[in-house]
Formats: sequence, structure tokens, C-alpha cells
Amino acid sequence: MSLETDFSPNIFPKARQPSTRALGLGIHRTGHVALRAPDPSAAAEFAVSQLGFTLAGHDDEGRYYLSAAGPDPYSLVYTPGQGGLDHISYIVADHAALDEAAARLADANIPVTRHEPSLWSPGASLRFSTPAGHTLELTTGLITDVPIAATTLRPASASGPIVCDHVVVRCSDLQAEMAFASRTLGLMESARIETPDATPVMTFFRASRLYHCLAVAQSPSNGLHHVQFTLKDGAAVFEAWEKMRSESRVELLWGPVRHGPGHNIACYFRDHVGHVIEYSAEEEVIFDDEAYSPMRWSVEDPRSLDEWGTRPPESML
Repeated sequence: MSLETDFSPNIFPKARQPSTRALGLGIHRTGHVALRAPDPSAAAEFAVSQLGFTLAGHDDEGRYYLSAAGPDPYSLVYTPGQGGLDHISYIVADHAALDEAAARLADANIPVTRHEPSLWSPGASLRFSTPAGHTLELTTGLITDVPIAATTLRPASASGPIVCDHVVVRCSDLQAEMAFASRTLGLMESARIETPDATPVMTFFRASRLYHCLAVAQSPSNGLHHVQFTLKDGAAVFEAWEKMRSESRVELLWGPVRHGPGHNIACYFRDHVGHVIEYSAEEEVIFDDEAYSPMRWSVEDPRSLDEWGTRPPESML
């Protein structure tokens, strides 16, 4: 994916017609993300000592569970593997909603694997794949209409993560992944970045009021782009960046920035394995789905990347 172009002051984001939400699968928000790691123990130790997570525990299969400061039992999981995305877990209201989602997936001829409750997964869950092969999980958990970071006390270390709010994935067939997100998952489009001929490059989807729980980006191959965790506020993002810059072994990539889509203040860096991680805050909240019109940002507008004018390294594009 490349967003390189020159800026014209006459280019502004345009609004589309309000989107109509499909029946979908009843997704409310992101619960956690699981990443593969050759050494999950070392990856977990790095997340605790360098990134502000807390070790919740590990299981007999070698998975390490890391909690943030929010109400979820864990927000990040490292599972044995050679790197990349293992799965994204989304929250639905209850077991009835889970059963209904399973029925809708079956009606759409999408294979589903069911998992019964266990020590580290106290609620039943089901898993399935997107057209690009990204594994998604649905399970039960806390449902709230208010962004979790807004109702969570400031962590003892303000630079610590509170909750996983979104994941961005790479897709070789962006149109297929976009259609799946809207028609099957039932997510609503918040914005897209597109070329001058209106070809989408990146599209942002939300499940509720928070600007996005998933974004899909055009790429030559399928895979993970980055995982995001929310901090308390913009000041915490700057504090986290300065702390990592001056005190830690973290490879910093880009930031702090303020994105155009979502308007969140963010910074980017790598975890122990090399996955790109985003810490951000102050993400846009959409209160009226019927009145909101998804925005179209041009790749020729650098504010689609950073309203403050910086650019990411090529390795992130």
C-alpha cells in the first residue's frame, strides 16, 4: 500500500451518503487480539517490561495472556508461531447472540469452529475466517455504549494501555474484504482513503460509536498491518512516546501524529516479535449513525495520514 502524493490545499475529505447497517453478527467492540510469536514468553516479558502490560497468566499450550488497565481479563495474547495475526476477538452481547451469529454464518456457508468455555476463555466462542483468511472470534464480554478508556481510571503509569480498540489488516482483494465487513459482519463504514479515481486504498469500519474496530488496507498480500491499544488521553500518548524513546528497548517507528480519519493522536512502534503496535487516544465518537456520512479522504491529502504533516516510514506502507 502506498499513499505517496503531493498535497493540494484545495483537496478536502468528502462525505458519502449515510450507510445502512446490515443485520450482521451483533458485534459490539474489540475484545482482544492474539499474535503469533516464536517465543511467547519473551514477547510477553517485553510487553510487561517495556510496553506497560500486566501478565495475566499462561496456559499449557504456551499462550501468554496480557491485561491492560481496562475491564477485559486480557487484551493481548501471544501464541506459539512464526509471527503475524492469530485472531481478532470481538464481543457480542450474550450466548443467544452468539448462537444467532453462528446460524447466520451457517446460512452464508461460512465454516465455523465452536469453542467451549475454558480457564482462559470463560465464555463460549466461535471462529471463522474472512475472505483474506484473517481469523475472527466472537465471544461474550462487557457491553458498553461509552468508550472504555473514558470510564477507566487513569493507570498508575499514564502511558499504559487500557483496551484494544481496533486492528488493521492487509488485503490483496480489498473489495471482497470490505463487502464481508459490511454485509456479513454488519459493521458500518466510517471513512475511506481513496485514489483520485475513487478506488479505495483503506477503509475504516465501526461496530458502535467508536470510529473503528477494524480497518482494511489494500496490499499485495494478506496479513497484519498493525494492532492498536487505547491510552487514557493525548497527553498519555506523548508520555508513552517519550518514555519509550528515552528509557526503553522499543523500536520506535512514527509519531506522535494526529490522523485525519478518526482524528486520534497516535504513535507507532514494534513489539518483541516485530509486529507494528499503535498506542492512541481521543478517537472520534459517532453518536448518530443515521445522520453520519462516511468521509472520503484523498490519498493526495497528507492529513489522511497526519494532520500535523509528518509521514510514516516506507516499512509501514
